[in-house]
Amino acid sequence: MITNYYLDYCKPVKIRNVGENLGEVLRGDRIENSIYTFHMREEQHCTVACKSKLSAQAAKDFKEKIDDEYRVNMILDNLPVAVLRQRRDGISSTTYEHGFRVGFKGSYAGSKEEKYFIHNHLSFRVMYHRDPETDSARIVGFEVSPVSIKHEYKEWDPKNPKLCGIR
Repeated sequence: MITNYYLDYCKPVKIRNVGENLGEVLRGDRIENSIYTFHMREEQHCTVACKSKLSAQAAKDFKEKIDDEYRVNMILDNLPVAVLRQRRDGISSTTYEHGFRVGFKGSYAGSKEEKYFIHNHLSFRVMYHRDPETDSARIVGFEVSPVSIKHEYKEWDPKNPKLCGIR
């Protein structure tokens, strides 16, 4: 069983396993906490989770998982994260894929050299239904848009990380 933290992702200070139900145990799922925090009905903008430099072994592990088309799965309020997918047959209907790929192999425009790109930037969309009578809300959807971005920092302050540019 490979957990999300087998790869060198940003980790919480203390990783806790959450008790699984019988179905999750039979499927081999392992549910662990993450660094992401969501607040119901509060929009959050780009937040830096952490900064890390990959070791040679960590880069090799990411490349191996990208080649294997490994997917990262997350849940929020017991709903799996999904990636919106465009159909290739031209039919315009919404389809989803469970989880998101660790990264991809590709090349820059005008180059034939293939490189590995890690999905290091996640944009989440949490959909909810608001009950007008009680003003309470229930989560009804959890989407992620993963991308690979080369971030730049003027100066790194772990207590107040700010991006100065994105390439």
